[in-house]
Amino acid sequence: MGDAVIEQEDLTAQRPAMPALPPTNPGRHRADEPDPTPAWAQWLDEDHTPDSEATTRIRRVTSAEADLLSDDPMAPLVLAARERAAQTRRRREIRERAALAAIVAAVLAVIAGIVWVKVTPGNDSAPQAAPAPTLVPATANPNQPASPGAWCQAVESADRVSGSSSGNLNTAPGVIMHLEYAWYVLRDATVVRSLLTPDAKAAPEQATRDAISAVPAGTQHCVTISRLPADHWDVNIDERRPDGTKNTWQQTFTTTTGGDGRVLISSIISSGG
Repeated sequence: MGDAVIEQEDLTAQRPAMPALPPTNPGRHRADEPDPTPAWAQWLDEDHTPDSEATTRIRRVTSAEADLLSDDPMAPLVLAARERAAQTRRRREIRERAALAAIVAAVLAVIAGIVWVKVTPGNDSAPQAAPAPTLVPATANPNQPASPGAWCQAVESADRVSGSSSGNLNTAPGVIMHLEYAWYVLRDATVVRSLLTPDAKAAPEQATRDAISAVPAGTQHCVTISRLPADHWDVNIDERRPDGTKNTWQQTFTTTTGGDGRVLISSIISSGG
């Protein structure tokens, strides 16, 4: 019996003492009791806060675990760490599900908004067509080929109109533009004379026909019309002939509006005379 006591004491002396772990919550337990939650166990819980939860989250142990606790002093710490890790996983899953639900709700809200905009009357955001200009654009014509340099720019304002379009018969600038279009593109003296009053101060019809024939086919033109007082208009005509020759003509037109509302040209005078 004495030998047995001596052998037990020798084994106890050979085993090193259990290293002490520093307390993580000083003041929360008595000095003579070890802290049930050491610092290394807290690393397993990313949401750990230093409060009384450490003592309430340790689950009850079974009889088998109780035997383990009596044999291994580290067992309580391992069991507490496992419980904390499980709770951390549950909280993480709850947060992930809540975030996913929020994303799905946001996507559904956007889709609903798009559908509402498309089906609600009066929400059509398509741009409206601009009103048609007063002057009719010039159409393609073999006698008036397009200029590569786009040297004649179409401009329309209250006091100034320019371009080479076919014009119109409703406004004074439109009638002047149509006369020059008939001269250079249609090459028709009859159309030119139909835009003049019977007593217009202009060249006679035969002289107009001869002048049109003298202009080479394919000559390009550009007309600039500026408003002057009392239905007078300063008209500048630029020519570009097929051989590269360039000419400029400066004239003053006078227009009048008849009782039927039709606009006609009553005078064409060179600005020099």
